[in-house]
Amino acid sequence: MSFKFERIILHPYTIPLKYPFRISAGEITVKNGLIVEAIADNGLTGWGEASVDKVPFYAHETVGSAIDVLTCALVPLLDGQEFSHPDEVIARLDNFRGNNFAKAALDACAWDIYGQMCGKPCWKLLGGIREKVEVGPSLGLKAEPAMLVDAAAEQLAAGMRRIKLKIKPGKDFEYIAAVRERFPDCTLMVDANNAYHISDAPTIAGWDKFNLLMIEQPLDERDIYFHSVLRKQVKNPICLDESIHTMHDAECCADMGSADIINIKVCRVGGLTHARKIHDFCQQQGIANWIGSRVGSGVAEAARLAAATLENCSLASDCVISMMYMSDDILAEPYSMHGAWVDAPEKPGLGIVIDRDKLQKYAPEKLVLK
Repeated sequence: MSFKFERIILHPYTIPLKYPFRISAGEITVKNGLIVEAIADNGLTGWGEASVDKVPFYAHETVGSAIDVLTCALVPLLDGQEFSHPDEVIARLDNFRGNNFAKAALDACAWDIYGQMCGKPCWKLLGGIREKVEVGPSLGLKAEPAMLVDAAAEQLAAGMRRIKLKIKPGKDFEYIAAVRERFPDCTLMVDANNAYHISDAPTIAGWDKFNLLMIEQPLDERDIYFHSVLRKQVKNPICLDESIHTMHDAECCADMGSADIINIKVCRVGGLTHARKIHDFCQQQGIANWIGSRVGSGVAEAARLAAATLENCSLASDCVISMMYMSDDILAEPYSMHGAWVDAPEKPGLGIVIDRDKLQKYAPEKLVLK
């Protein structure tokens, strides 16, 4: 049982947000992204997304760079090649360096096609064990602490159990304190998105009183070493996210003792195959995992949901929650949610159905590569 990529179609899209999403690195009011449609020689169609933005305020890649590398480098690598498993696809794509967000889109397409061929959901083929995944919202930066408290209250009332707060210097202690004072028993974590320096360790240690689930990516993504220094100075668990692009990064993290937790971003590590390998390594090393998300369409969320069913992903995921920011989506069927829980799909492949009319509405210009 094997397949070839017969045709690849790129769909750059623009979908307005309900309200701005702010993190320490910047703000977006619309979501620009890139959906990849792959048609196999057996007639099956796989879907993936390069979870990037118009500008590199978060990821190193952009919609434009992903289109360029897919067109000029990655898709040509797959031309005429026969694959019996998605792992073989990413192995070939890794002949070129970096560009993991673009690779992750093709990786998702391959897993989607493979799952349909096998007649099984991708999450089961990946080795997942959970039929339901707990999720929790990511609350962007707010102008005042009271606004953040109100946002957290709304999510908790909707059944959420874990709340993540975006923070940065000047918008940290008072904001965390306000939410913790209002909700003393809430599972609370913070995400700095690289906003602090090791010299800020005393400030970060001051958050120990808030009993946080974790402090996500407090220092620069290149500071795997300095995270190991910081970890010795704080009581709250440290989580690395932007620092983890490859298995090598995870190995360095483990060797230096830089984190208690690793957030595996499927898009950042190059797709499901790499995500599974990093997951397995972390499980062996006793490092907890969870699957992070980015604001984007339901196509991108599909691969994240599959990864979130893996055994060591024991902490609540951000996946599917980006829908709280999106004004619309291109999926014909929304994800099945029950409070803080999302059902893993039972349909073969990634288990998603595309609304072609909405795809045309938000991605009117498509690029057919082959």
